[in-house]
Amino acid sequence: MKKWITLFLVALMLVVFSAPVFAHEGRIVGNYEIVFGWRVEPAYVGVFNGPELTITNHETEAPRRDAEETLMLTVQFGPQSLPLRLEPVANEPGHYTADLIPTLPGDYTFILTGTLGDLVVNETFTSADGEFSVVEPATDILFPALEDDSARIDELQAQIDALRAELEALRAAAGS
Repeated sequence: MKKWITLFLVALMLVVFSAPVFAHEGRIVGNYEIVFGWRVEPAYVGVFNGPELTITNHETEAPRRDAEETLMLTVQFGPQSLPLRLEPVANEPGHYTADLIPTLPGDYTFILTGTLGDLVVNETFTSADGEFSVVEPATDILFPALEDDSARIDELQAQIDALRAELEALRAAAGS
């Protein structure tokens, strides 16, 4: 009996720890459920990613098709904003993505506006709420470590200074 319990616990742990983690925010908007998050979580600076969302009728679970025609998604970071193009995912009705390469770490806000049929949509999703990933610095996953830029700049400046000194010496020798 202990053997079966042990096997069951091992199998349960494999299922729990190998299951994918989805960090997305879901909410009901009218007759629809909108689930929103990054395509790849956690999101990193300088790494191709972008938001994804699924839209389904929350009563029938039917996917909402053609939402890219009536909805607009805008990303905001601080005072800057950029409209993004929603694209339907092939062979996955109700699933939409937009392309984005985050350039700074921190919280990103997405504003989804437009209509779904007669329903007016004006929803804000922000990573600051903790339902999906903030954008992390790429240094968290870069390997091997990059050279320190300040050391490289100092090295280049020393080379420039040496070349200037040589140039001045040549000018002085040519003038005498």
